[in-house]
Amino acid sequence: MLDTVLIAMFLALGVLLVFHALMFSLLAFGQVRGTPDRKLPISIVICARNEAHHLQELIPLLMDQDHEELEVVVVNDRSQDDTAEVLEWMRPKFPRLRAVNIQADEKFNYGKKIALGVGVREARYDRVLVTDADCRPVGRDWVSLMASGFAKGRTIVLGHSPYRRSHGITDLLERYDGLSKAVLYVSAAKAGLPYMGVGRNLAYTKETFFQARGKGPRKHDQLMSGDDDLFINQVAKGRSTAVMVDPASFMETDGTPGLSMWFRRKRRHYTTARYYRFGHKIMLMVFPLARSVFWASLATLGLLGAWWEFILGLSVKLVLFLPVMLRAMYRLGADRSILLAALPLEWLFLVLDPIIYFSTMVMKPRRWK
Repeated sequence: MLDTVLIAMFLALGVLLVFHALMFSLLAFGQVRGTPDRKLPISIVICARNEAHHLQELIPLLMDQDHEELEVVVVNDRSQDDTAEVLEWMRPKFPRLRAVNIQADEKFNYGKKIALGVGVREARYDRVLVTDADCRPVGRDWVSLMASGFAKGRTIVLGHSPYRRSHGITDLLERYDGLSKAVLYVSAAKAGLPYMGVGRNLAYTKETFFQARGKGPRKHDQLMSGDDDLFINQVAKGRSTAVMVDPASFMETDGTPGLSMWFRRKRRHYTTARYYRFGHKIMLMVFPLARSVFWASLATLGLLGAWWEFILGLSVKLVLFLPVMLRAMYRLGADRSILLAALPLEWLFLVLDPIIYFSTMVMKPRRWK
């Protein structure tokens, strides 16, 4: 039995070595700072549903960006609050603000992708930068840094959107979960394997967007979440995709107010994974599986009293792999609370993620907002 456990552990370590050496190290030790491009015309598109309060905070921050030529297009998607009135009130003050109103229709039920398509179609400029109403740029260079990603003919720019720190267990879980996923998709993109992005901080050309719309399955339009994941998964190529990890390019967002709501949000996001490309599904399955096999093997070695082998495996994890992961998280804004709790949180999510994923097979969420 000992031989079997050792084989399993070293196979898992081999897989983890590939991920850390060929992917995570690119983020952990690669270039971070970007050079703003303040002249490239760009349209910011925001899909908003019942976001009157957030828009009053966000729009002035976007208009204060240090960028020469930009516009803000807000798609008011069937809002029932004062969103339309707020946008109408703000337009005289901000001439570069444009509003598009979508009226509710009981005959049609659709997800965020339809509203996004309306906003992109209305955009004046060829380059589009999308975000959400509850987000806030960390500084005045957000637009210019994301615009700089279009250099060298690239058509997609992936950005990062961390959660603001708050208090409580939900905050810790959500920030760690978001950072873990960001480390994986940013590192994969840097390695030439882009598979997803976040719609809170994502840029692309209009041509790229509408080419994807023409090729993609129409059933994606009905999904309540994951339009950003599936769009990038469908069209992004390594040579045409840039990644922006300059801290000044981050777009912060508010965390989920409660544990049950966070649980529902994670379930909603998992419903899109089944539409990923096969190779991406394998990659996203192999990494957590290798982690699980490693820790299970290590625990078994401890139970068997194979202490030298136990110490060897644990040393590889703590000396080689953990520092790379922590530095990669730090590059994406992880603070002391996340870095200190990273190891126990890793154990927790190895159990929690499969539970949440399989729960989506029992009851599928249908609401995007």
